[in-house]
Amino acid sequence: FPVTILDDAKKRWYWLPSLLLLWYSCAQPEPKPAGSSLPASVQQHQTSRLQQYDTVIFPALEKALQSGDVLLRLGTDITSEMLRQMNQTDKRYSHCGIVNIEQDTVFVYHAIGGEFNPDQRIKREPLYSFCHPSENKAAAIVRTGTTAIQQLQIGQQAKALWAQGIPFDMAFDYQTDDRLYCAEMVSKAISHVLQDSSWFQFTRINNKTFVAVDNLSASPLMRSIQQFSY
Repeated sequence: FPVTILDDAKKRWYWLPSLLLLWYSCAQPEPKPAGSSLPASVQQHQTSRLQQYDTVIFPALEKALQSGDVLLRLGTDITSEMLRQMNQTDKRYSHCGIVNIEQDTVFVYHAIGGEFNPDQRIKREPLYSFCHPSENKAAAIVRTGTTAIQQLQIGQQAKALWAQGIPFDMAFDYQTDDRLYCAEMVSKAISHVLQDSSWFQFTRINNKTFVAVDNLSASPLMRSIQQFSY
């Protein structure tokens, strides 16, 4: 990441454990010299992962998903690793969104900031790119134990939040609704449909209370549907 992004991240994530911040600041990979290329073995592995995604994983994901499902993923970048460490019980996933199927196309609505989303507003992204192996190495589907109508309403609520253009919440402040981070958006969309906010527990780190990705999957409301590693 550029220095300005790293400096901004350090300021905004001041409440994370100091050891994690130190790791985040120092674990940057050395830049690849201009004109260098990846070893043939690495290129072959990447090609294999892409073929597996295109022929096996993506078709299985697309077939298994329903509107209103929560889709988890684990990114390959340093920010995803930092976010994954916020989970206290299950560190397998770093990000989440809500699925909505529109005219046979599967979209994922998710709140994301940084270079992945320059305008910082809730993002509407096709399933194929949301889980693509170029930036991810795992994904999972979790589903609420609600009625079929409520399940559809969850997907519609995610779309409604996107239509409002709500920006990403870098402060990770669950008490405000004018800005949302990923797990906050998911939990509040579900809670809005169910008219019940008691289904999700909170994580507390350094006097900061927030909903983490694993608080969603650990909820008794949610059930695991399928997991993918690639």
